[in-house]
Amino acid sequence: MRLILAILPTMLLVVYGQLVIKWRVGLLSDVAAPPMGRLALYLTDPYIISAYIAALASSMTWMFVVESYPLSLAFPLHIGLTVMAVVVGGIYLFGEPITAPRIVAVCLIVAGIAIGSRS
Repeated sequence: MRLILAILPTMLLVVYGQLVIKWRVGLLSDVAAPPMGRLALYLTDPYIISAYIAALASSMTWMFVVESYPLSLAFPLHIGLTVMAVVVGGIYLFGEPITAPRIVAVCLIVAGIAIGSRS
């Protein structure tokens, strides 16, 4: 449980970044501009900039996690929880479809976390 609490700030920052980028790119992609023009628009969007700041902050919080816990335990747990949160966020915020394969995949991730986190 302590490891999950230690990972939580890193995970929340990564999830924030992924969901914000999806949201903003979805809104800004309708601009009739060449790819480099859209990229410039994306990179100057304040929300996307905040996602990159969150990514930097998540890498900083991650240093404190790996300082105290084995990487072979912390990393799979971090990735699994992050994937689950992004899937749920995509479904809830963007109306992405809930499919049987996606449900099975998330269940397998949960099972993997449960099995892998046992010392």
